Amino acid sequence: MTDGGDRVRRLLAGRREEWDEFVREHRLLVLKAAQAAARRFGLPPSDADDAASEVFVELLKDDKKVLRAYRGESALSTWLTVIAYRVATREFARRARERESEARKPAAEAPGVRDPEALAELAKLPERDRRALVMFHIEGASYREIAERLGIPSTHVGMVLLRAREALAKILGQGRAP
Repeated sequence: MTDGGDRVRRLLAGRREEWDEFVREHRLLVLKAAQAAARRFGLPPSDADDAASEVFVELLKDDKKVLRAYRGESALSTWLTVIAYRVATREFARRARERESEARKPAAEAPGVRDPEALAELAKLPERDRRALVMFHIEGASYREIAERLGIPSTHVGMVLLRAREALAKILGQGRAP
């Protein structure tokens, strides 16, 4: 194995074959760091694949700015693990914010859970979806409260609400005349 500083200098020189070899050698290390970040967010390891790819993209962005930041004060693998974990964490946090923002849209944009027809149709939803919708839109419960009461990670609440709204909209759409 070569010295990390030499390796980074060769990567910065821009030879395609050098980059390909670097990715092959470090893909597993980056994936493990992304999986550790996924666990922190209560996500399955399969969600780490996209985040791992994002790490390599991040290394090349802005004229390889992140890669240029390597100073050789630690092993290249250690530095890359830290970078991978940070990038993956940032990616998972961004996704969580998007889900949360989507779930917090005004009730008018949700499929009318205060509408009597919608309330009657709630019985057709799976119990977890029904409970999540009622807790959020009727009781005004926070994501944290919903997560605790349903026994799921708080990072999953937005997705549960989104899927429940979509299922309810589909049920309501089938019951209406064209």
